[in-house]
Order: sequence, then C-alpha cells, then structure tokens
Amino acid sequence: MSTPQTVPAPVADPKKNPSYPQRVHLKERSHWLSVLQKVEDRLAEARRNLGVLGNHPKRDAFDRLYAQMLGARDQVADAVKRLPQETGDLYEEDHHSLDNAVAALERVFQKWDSQTTSR
Repeated sequence: MSTPQTVPAPVADPKKNPSYPQRVHLKERSHWLSVLQKVEDRLAEARRNLGVLGNHPKRDAFDRLYAQMLGARDQVADAVKRLPQETGDLYEEDHHSLDNAVAALERVFQKWDSQTTSR
C-alpha cells in the first residue's frame, strides 16, 4: 500500500498578517504618477496663460476655471497617492474617483479653451 505524498505548506512570512489582502497594484505606481504629471503639465500651461491675461475683462471667469482645475488636480493627486496601496473594492472606488476627476478636468479645460478662443 502506498502512502500519499504530502505537499509542504508554504512558509508564512511572520511580518505579514495572513488575513490582510495582498497589495497587487504596487507596480502601477509609475503609470498613475504619469497620469498626474500630464495633469500638472496642462495646469502649468494654463497658469502661464493666466499670467498673460493681466487685466483682461474675462479674468474673473478664467480665475474661477483655474480654481476648478486645481480642485480636480487635487482629487487626481489624492487618488494617485492611494491607488497603488489599495486592495479589492477600495481600489475600484479610488479608480472610479480618479476617472471622474480626470473627466471633470477635461470638461473644465474645454470651457477654458472655449473662453480663450472667444477672447
């Protein structure tokens, strides 16, 4: 009669809690940082354009749009900071927040562009 072979259990890392889900998105950090960098580059260009306006009659409208851009950028930056560390549903929630912030930023840039072409 043959005895069944036993497979040795993997050695658990004593520094990690086995009930805590593994972070599987850490390698995505560079991708999310590049998304944030693109946002920062577009904001820098908008800031330069804002500086050129001086006492333009529509300066207040441009200032409001720029403030909205900064708010959307902050939402993107917050999601980019958290995404690589998140797991499961939290990752999906932050990814959804990032997508919404990028879409909001695009809408504000469209308004900005329509204002600059009508100057």
